Parts: sequence; C-alpha cells; structure tokens
Amino acid sequence: MISMEEVMQSRVKLLGSTALAIAALVMGAPMASAGSSLEKRVTALEKAGSKSVTRSKKTVKLTVNGHMYRATQYRNNGTRTGFVHITPNVSRTRVRWIANGKVNDDLSLQSVIELGNPSGVGNAQALGVAGANPALDERLVELRVKSKSLGTLYMGQGYTAQSSQYGADLSGTGVFSLNGQSARLTVGGENFQSGGAAIGRTVISAFNVFDTARTDRIRYDTPRFSGFQFRADHQSNDDWGVSANYGASIGGFKIAARIGHNDMTQSSATSATRTNGSISVLLPFGLSLTGAYGALDDDGAPGTTTDEAVYKYAKIGYKFKSFELGQTRLFLDWHEMNDFANLNEEATSISFGVVQIVEPLGAELVLGYHNIDLDLAAGAPSDDIDAVTAGIRLSF
Repeated sequence: MISMEEVMQSRVKLLGSTALAIAALVMGAPMASAGSSLEKRVTALEKAGSKSVTRSKKTVKLTVNGHMYRATQYRNNGTRTGFVHITPNVSRTRVRWIANGKVNDDLSLQSVIELGNPSGVGNAQALGVAGANPALDERLVELRVKSKSLGTLYMGQGYTAQSSQYGADLSGTGVFSLNGQSARLTVGGENFQSGGAAIGRTVISAFNVFDTARTDRIRYDTPRFSGFQFRADHQSNDDWGVSANYGASIGGFKIAARIGHNDMTQSSATSATRTNGSISVLLPFGLSLTGAYGALDDDGAPGTTTDEAVYKYAKIGYKFKSFELGQTRLFLDWHEMNDFANLNEEATSISFGVVQIVEPLGAELVLGYHNIDLDLAAGAPSDDIDAVTAGIRLSF
C-alpha cells in the first residue's frame, strides 16, 4: 500500500520536474545549442541520486505564435490631409512563447512570455511625423497554474481581473472596432485643429473605456459554472479588482456579458475607482447588438473629472459567408465620452467598416472609416477628424 508521504513526494517531484522543464524550454528556445546544454544538465540532475528532482517522461511542449498587423490610413484633421502607415494598437503586432506542462488530468502549468512591437502605433502617430517606437516591449510575463476543477491562478505581469470587461463582443469585428477603443488606438495620435492650428489635444486624450492596464499582480479565475465565471486580483501597488463574466447559447441566441471594478484607493491621492461593463447578443441569422458603459468614481474629489467621467458605446454588426475564403463581418458603432479630460466636455466617434476573414492564410482584411468630434468645455470650436483605414492582420 502506498503511503500518503510517498504520494506527496511523488507530486512534489512531478511539479518540480514540470517547472524545471518549463525553464529549460523558455530560456533555451532561442538557441538550440544552449537548449542542448541545459537538457544535459537536467539529465545529470536526474541521475544524481534520491535528493534530485526526477521525471519519468518529458511532458512540456513549447508553442510559438502571434500576429503581424499593419495598416495604411488616410486622415483629414481639418488643416492637413495625408497618409500615415501604422500599427493599429487595438491589436498590435506581437509574438508569444507558451510552455505547457501537464501534471495530471486536472492540473497543468503554463508559462507565457509575450512581446509586442509598437512601431508607428496609431495612438501615437500624427500626420507629417515619422513613425517611431521600433523596439519590442513586454506585454505578458506570467506563470499560470490551471486546474479544471479549481480554476486558474495567474502570477506575474498580465491582465487584471477588471481588464477587458468593456469588450464583450460577438460581432467578430474587434480586430478593428474593439468596443470603443478603435478611435483612440488607431487614430489616437492625431491632433485636433481649430483655425488652421493644433489646439493641444489629441484623439487619445479625449477617449477612454476605463480599462486597467497590464501590470504585476496575482489573479484568480474560478471555473465556469452554468456560463458564469468570477475573477479577483491584487496588484503590486495595492490596487485590487473583481469581475464577473457570463456566456451562453439560448435557443439559437448567443449572449456574452461582463462587468468589472478596479479599486485605486491605495495608488491614488483620494478614493478613485473605475467600473465598466458590456453585453453582446448574436442572433441566429448573424445580426449582433453590442453595448458598453463605464464610469469613474471618486468620493474624495466630488465634482471633478475623476468623479464625473462616463462613456457610452453601442454597435450593430452583421456577419455572413458569401465567399469561400471566409466570413464577411460588417459593423457600425458609436462612442461618446463625457467629462473625461475636462468637465462639460464631450467627445464622439462614429465608425463603420468591414472585416473579411481569409481562412486559408489565417488573416483578416480590414477597411473602416472614423469621424471624430470634440466639443470643448469652453465652447471653443474644433475641427472634426476623418480617417479611412485599410489593413491586414496575419496570424502565425
């Protein structure tokens, strides 16, 4: 009969073996010779005796994937017109390394390293300015402990519990529209104009969806129960967040809904919080309806932008397949900001477009239009910004 102590020792050995294998794959993947050397060290450790970590077989697999996303954009800011060549930051170019190690039928370990390339990102690119930001930057550097029965634990830099709660979307057009992020992340670097001169405001300064950025944190996701999932996290600056998600198919209808809250009391001078949520419904014949809402709240600073700012978003989409290449997806959306940068200020974006799926290539072709308007608090005039975007995202 196997004792409990022997069972625990076996589990510890298996966990240690998995972690060591993950390190070997992730750190050694770029250089075959280095990987070979590290594998020899692992083999030596296995033969070192009873005090070493042992494993019966290799169970860790490394996957490398990502995508390239580039677009050309025609802009008219009211003073100047021209073309810019951008990376749409709704889904910037990236590459990721994912190491998966299976402990047993329920438990697995996963390490993820994801780097992005912000070259010419739309939220920083303006007419007449050369593209910049050619370097890779870190997006995800995290370890995941995944249990089918208990949920998932995330440790490291990554998404918080409240991240992406604005983004419930069954239209399939998020590669361009992204539930209110489109104007700020594809045209965000453009300057609003008045009387032939810039007024000192860019598109990205006028729009937001109150999302929490990737950061170092520990996060827990429950398993899904009847379509529901709950998340909670703690961030290094003592901020914390929670969220709830729901997804289901009911009588041919598909529903996705999210709501999230992030408390920034510890990292802000007062008691600032951000809350947002979204819902999307897909009808059986391809029509989808999507809405989102978010607000800032700060009891310590009433009557200011951190207490009054809100956004509203709505989208109608339709997807169908008339080509062998893949689905065609159409959308029309509207995004309005109130009291975000300044009290009594309103910014509005209206956009429409098409996303064509090219299944043989794993690609998406996008074509879209934005009209962006800013009504300043003091009533001073500003010109609309118009932009036409054509691009392609190619996954690998």
